[in-house]
Amino acid sequence: MSISLVILITTVICTFFLTFVYINKHSKEISAMTGMMAAMSMGMLIGLLGGTIVGIYFAENLYLSTIIGLGMGMIAGAIIGLPLSFLASIEGMLSGLMGGMMGAMLGAMISIVNIDSIIKILFLIEIVFNIIILYLIVNETRDRKDWFFVKGLKNPMISGIALMSFFFLFNTTGTITISNTLGNHSSHENHNVENQTVKNKEINVIQIDAKDYKYNPVEFKIKNEQQVTINFKNTGAVEHDIQIDGLEAEIINMESHRHGAEGIHIHAMPGEQSSITFKALKTGVFEYYCTLPGHKESGMIGSMSVF
Repeated sequence: MSISLVILITTVICTFFLTFVYINKHSKEISAMTGMMAAMSMGMLIGLLGGTIVGIYFAENLYLSTIIGLGMGMIAGAIIGLPLSFLASIEGMLSGLMGGMMGAMLGAMISIVNIDSIIKILFLIEIVFNIIILYLIVNETRDRKDWFFVKGLKNPMISGIALMSFFFLFNTTGTITISNTLGNHSSHENHNVENQTVKNKEINVIQIDAKDYKYNPVEFKIKNEQQVTINFKNTGAVEHDIQIDGLEAEIINMESHRHGAEGIHIHAMPGEQSSITFKALKTGVFEYYCTLPGHKESGMIGSMSVF
């Protein structure tokens, strides 16, 4: 688990706990409307963020990730609403259910290339709206002790600067690297690809197998301006292909080309194998996917890094 992920989880838990403690202490002073909004918002935000992370971890089991995601959202909404009223708790649970379901689906469908970005965006949304909820609740209550965090929260400039500073420091801790822990992104698969690169320095041969509906491996690396051959074998029951967009490359040999396709493209019918040989002329991370209707949405997405 990366430092960024530890910070993310710790921050979410701490802010959620702080919100619950303050609501529990001042539940009689908080209006019914504010209480319901707080329960609904927290249930939705926790469910969306937690469901997305779980959906990424269990991309191959949407049922399990959905159950866990909606469970996290419902529990979060119920906890926040419980000190306020039974109705607020119900509203929080329903919002959490919706957020968890959406998060699980988002996590299962998101491209490997965009995993870090989407998690950071959802984390930012969760923290910002949690702070806004706390701000609204604090302005409805009269705490004579005036806790230190309450004084800062009552001053939008101080809380804004603190929030921006936190996210600046958080962004410097590096990538969240959730994709490195996924079952379908196993290190064993990447190790095999790296071994192929070492064994053949002149021609890097990458073997990609397609099943219904996933690639194996889903991540690999190649060198810029090095001759590369991708062997694509379709072991599934329906036709599949590989499309790599945005990569500048010199095509050396191509066995299969689908009419109208641009960029790097390989196509294979069930039980067949095709290959393409090329030289990449641009570094970066490029997504590859199946262009057949519904296949990409079902999880046929991979990532190729050119260095």
